[in-house]
Amino acid sequence: MLPPELQPRSYRPHISSSASAPTFSSSIRFSGSYSPERSANPSPSLDSSTNGLSSRSSGNSRSSLLKNSRYSPSTFTHNARIAIALVPCAAFLLDLGGTPVVATLTFGLMISYILDSLNFKPGAFFGVWFSLSAAQIAFFFSSSLFTVFNSFPLAVLAAFLCAEANFLIGVWCSLQFKWIQMENPSIVLALERLLFACVPLAASSLFTWATVSAVGMANASYYLMAFNCVFYWLYSLPRPSSFKQETGGYHGGEIPNDLLILGPLESCFHALNLLFFPLLFHIASHYSLVFSSASSLCDLFLLFFIPFLFLLYASTRNSLWWVTKNASQLHSIRIINGAVALLVVVICLEARVVFHSFGRYIQVPPPFSYLLVTVTMLGGAAAAGAFALGMIADVVSSLCFVTLVVVASAAGAIVVGFPIWRNEQQQGRSRSQCCRLKNGINVVFGRMKYVVTLNDVFERVKFVVKLFAKAYGLEEFQAHTTPIKGYFSKS
Repeated sequence: MLPPELQPRSYRPHISSSASAPTFSSSIRFSGSYSPERSANPSPSLDSSTNGLSSRSSGNSRSSLLKNSRYSPSTFTHNARIAIALVPCAAFLLDLGGTPVVATLTFGLMISYILDSLNFKPGAFFGVWFSLSAAQIAFFFSSSLFTVFNSFPLAVLAAFLCAEANFLIGVWCSLQFKWIQMENPSIVLALERLLFACVPLAASSLFTWATVSAVGMANASYYLMAFNCVFYWLYSLPRPSSFKQETGGYHGGEIPNDLLILGPLESCFHALNLLFFPLLFHIASHYSLVFSSASSLCDLFLLFFIPFLFLLYASTRNSLWWVTKNASQLHSIRIINGAVALLVVVICLEARVVFHSFGRYIQVPPPFSYLLVTVTMLGGAAAAGAFALGMIADVVSSLCFVTLVVVASAAGAIVVGFPIWRNEQQQGRSRSQCCRLKNGINVVFGRMKYVVTLNDVFERVKFVVKLFAKAYGLEEFQAHTTPIKGYFSKS
């Protein structure tokens, strides 16, 4: 028989403790040396003490994390904003997929609803995702993407775009489950950020696809530009997260950066998409006609500078927070770049739209027509831009604004021959025409001729300025302003 020290632990004889045996207290001191006996047979008091310390430390760390964390489980508050983009996209995908996709999705969602009514939340969650996956597989086999598109790469890109939209719908559905917010807060924050980062890109492309299918491909780049502007305003402006809260409140009304849904990288990418994607799409789809005429060149400038103007206007809603937070720098960026972009847009619109499509309504012969149309459009656009940027803040800027509006409207009235001046009877004239006289310009509207003089313009500007000063309560200005009578006296 083997001695006790060589026998296995289960076969060792029981040795009773004697009075001479050393006793160990509950407080054990650890030394730096390693003992096999101590590691092989740890004492219960050691286990209980270490477990108590670890549980106490983990409890303290968890409470400190909950105390310092800004995460707050709540309902996803941007459902209406997301529905504006994803609900029409889902309807468009169902129309492309046809009956197999509708049947597959209906059956899967019915099973998910039954599981959710039985309070089996994980089953309902996975049921939604399995339904969307099965519907996507049915979409690949039932849709006619590869027969509609003449190019195989375009068909593959369209299929991936539809799959991305389907995935975003699944992400949106996942945010509606409250138990995911409780168990996986970091995943919920990532899903919300992913949704706001990807929805503008996918939705604008699908909306353009649907519009082109209905009205044709001629102005597809302008449709894409319009949808990009709309979705940039809805999703790319800085917005607070639904699952983060600031316990101390916002300082000065400004939302902290760590509470925003999108970061600087996503905001920069959205701005680049707004500026360059419609332009690149136009070049790719009209590459053979890009430099064929002046109108084609104007299209290139318009597709870049109109979104650029929109981006500058969106900066008044803090859309360029990732560039700088200095208000004076942002204001100078808006003024300088906005003036250049506005001039380019006005000139291109004159060449591309006004003289090209509405030339027969212009009653002033060239070169006066070019001058008056430019004054009308540039003056009106400058007044609208100043008002949108909040530059009409005092009496002087208000008077300048009103004067600019009056001059622009008067020039526009002269261009179209609108009867706002002193009229003269004219016999035997049935068509509109314009000619220069010594005492002004004769503008003919139907059978009535109206004489336009420089004094008339000054008098009407003075009258409008007087009315505006009266509205602001400037009595001294009113006292020095002579009354104006007989504006429409017949000559």
